[in-house]
Amino acid sequence: MLDYLYQHHSNSIDSLDQPWIKQNLQTFAMVCRSAGSHFPNVVGFIDGTARPICRPKYHQRDQYSGYKKSHVLKYQSISFPNGLIGKLAGPFNGRRHDAAVLRLSNALAEMNQIFQTELETFTLYGDPGYTNQKYVKVGFKNCSNLTSKQKKFNCDMSALRVSVEYGFGKIVQQFAFLDFKKNQKVWLQPLKKCITWRQFFVTVSVVFEEIKYLNILE
Repeated sequence: MLDYLYQHHSNSIDSLDQPWIKQNLQTFAMVCRSAGSHFPNVVGFIDGTARPICRPKYHQRDQYSGYKKSHVLKYQSISFPNGLIGKLAGPFNGRRHDAAVLRLSNALAEMNQIFQTELETFTLYGDPGYTNQKYVKVGFKNCSNLTSKQKKFNCDMSALRVSVEYGFGKIVQQFAFLDFKKNQKVWLQPLKKCITWRQFFVTVSVVFEEIKYLNILE
């Protein structure tokens, strides 16, 4: 069952090349602006998460995160204002930085095809772990020397960015065993397939919630 779901439905959260994303970029940008985005062309948010795993028998250093002081696997998520995750990439070695994960995930190449239109260029917003570039924008760095306006800018954008973390939170909330690191064994379990199909079910649940809400309004 797991192999079937992964083979037939993983593309729904494994690629940005999806109709519901391409057809709604203008709408996503408008929603972000109305919610307080200081970037007029931001359509979504990008972030990485480190999920704890059982200490692996082999290649322990590759999975060890000095920041988390634990063995982890890293995932990268791109979410949109409608609550859906358009791309979930990973797992990657725990020692990898978010900027390196972005490069390895092939997300930039996909954004170059999807976010570049004849009229404008759309972007994502990320945390300071990323660098400012064409398709990914971040706030002001060096917090100790920021002006009050720059601090407010960062605060406003961070309030929008936490939507990505909610996406990860839904996975762990509905499938709590994914948060039990002794059960996350790199060499014994298909961890990528597990988190992919669980995110697929979370996506389906979000869609049904939206349909229910629209039916109530009617």
